[in-house]
Amino acid sequence: MPSAAKSRGPSKRPLGFRSRSSHEYEEEEELEARLFGTRKHRKTQFDHDVAEAGLGWMRDNELFTVDLPTVSRDDNVSEDEFDDGPKIEFMEKPEGDHPESDPRDESHELWHDPADDALSVSLKGSKRMRKLARGQKDVDHVNGSQLQSKLREQFERLHPKPDWASRRLESKMPTMQRLLASTASFISTDAFGDQRPSLPTTTIDIQRLRNANAAVPSEEGSSSALTGTVDLAWHPSAKMPVLATAGTDRRVRFFNIDGHTNAPLLTLHIPSLPLSRISFHPSGTSLLITGTRPFYYTYDLASQTITRSPRNLFGSAPTPTSPQSLERTRFSPDGTLLAVAGRRGAVSIVEWSHGGSTGVVVAELKSGRGGSVADLAWSDDSSELSVLGGRDGAEVEVWNVTERKIVRRWKDDRAYGGMLMRQHRSEYTALGSSTGIVNLYRSASLTSIGINENSRIEPYKSLEHLTTPISTMAFHPSGELFATASSAKQKQLKLYHLPTGTAFSNWPTQNTPLGRVNSIGFSSGGEYMAAANTKGVVLLWNLKHFAN
Repeated sequence: MPSAAKSRGPSKRPLGFRSRSSHEYEEEEELEARLFGTRKHRKTQFDHDVAEAGLGWMRDNELFTVDLPTVSRDDNVSEDEFDDGPKIEFMEKPEGDHPESDPRDESHELWHDPADDALSVSLKGSKRMRKLARGQKDVDHVNGSQLQSKLREQFERLHPKPDWASRRLESKMPTMQRLLASTASFISTDAFGDQRPSLPTTTIDIQRLRNANAAVPSEEGSSSALTGTVDLAWHPSAKMPVLATAGTDRRVRFFNIDGHTNAPLLTLHIPSLPLSRISFHPSGTSLLITGTRPFYYTYDLASQTITRSPRNLFGSAPTPTSPQSLERTRFSPDGTLLAVAGRRGAVSIVEWSHGGSTGVVVAELKSGRGGSVADLAWSDDSSELSVLGGRDGAEVEVWNVTERKIVRRWKDDRAYGGMLMRQHRSEYTALGSSTGIVNLYRSASLTSIGINENSRIEPYKSLEHLTTPISTMAFHPSGELFATASSAKQKQLKLYHLPTGTAFSNWPTQNTPLGRVNSIGFSSGGEYMAAANTKGVVLLWNLKHFAN
């Protein structure tokens, strides 16, 4: 057959051609990757299968992490609890991976051409070559490697390294360590001077930025009331723009907020604790992590260690008033005490020392009124603690912690099981209710009342824009802004001007992608506002008025 005869004819391949084996192709690809960085090494199918089995559950942006055994162990904790303990996952390169100030000092060439050593170039020939021999009159000839070094030195002499490159190369520490390396005080005395103009009362200049946790978002939950990112906390120092977030995936993540990259710093994974609240210690040295369990964890930022609360902190056996969860806690402003809401209206006072590792309950405040504790708030001098609760959630008891007695008691008829928060300068007290109403009080007006249970104080402002239970509130550090939100419905967030109590008319809009907001907070420097929602997203905005 003609076709068969044609197929049996001689090959039209050029003379000297031979087929290449797969091994030769792999060697060529490997050499190309080492020289030009265009491809990765081709792994065997066995290696690929092992990687899929071992890391298939991890996210792509969390594959390169380091689990450090830096959990302080309590001898009384069982082996099972310790095996399920927290882990630290760094989201940055280890310290040894950072380049030195001169990358040529320790780097080595991936490929060396022996012909360079055999090459001999005269420096006495052309004018260009004579310039390379300046200062070395005795050198007549150099080999190829020496010539390359001289050309590089001449280029760097003509084009000096810019300052930004020098600063980048000198940054050898991981980001968290670099932020903690300063010997300056964490806490600024006053971040808001008198030179700044007053904030407009009706509109606000606000700009949305890249999501704070865009690099590593929390997982979206579906079954519990609080899902996604349940809480956030800003570092108390304006000099350290670090934001911590807690998610239903039982991970606490730290981010270095700059409004552009918002680089992730590290992740704490705590399998044994369903998270509900995180808060920085007032000194800024540690983070308190609590949830729906009668114990807590603290993360020390300087030593990068996690410590569990002491065993039997609230007694060897549960009592009718001992806490079954630590969802409502509050540090005193001086950082020496931690108030923990218990059952039946009781509040435990924990003496805070050594990062919480040796915490001791020094007092238990019990008024006998019954009901649950809705929220807690300290006075600026840490001497008094306000407790919101009662059977209808509208009663506020003010305790003198030192004397362990109630010094004032008052009631808000419209605050039913909401939230209590006091601004750090003791200018305002805000009570949020299950009806969505937030009542604002001048804190000075609350100091003259007695312990009469029928004392009723009229708020100076009632904020009635929301109609669902208030879940989170936050004061701006300057005292000029107040934010409130509810997670019961979509887009339930309002921003108010203080002291007028006027809601800004230009924000948020119908197109602002708020979702269901679980937590809101302002940065200590005042330039950022963050809002965490049930989808695991932490939205971030820049407040232009406070940017400088």
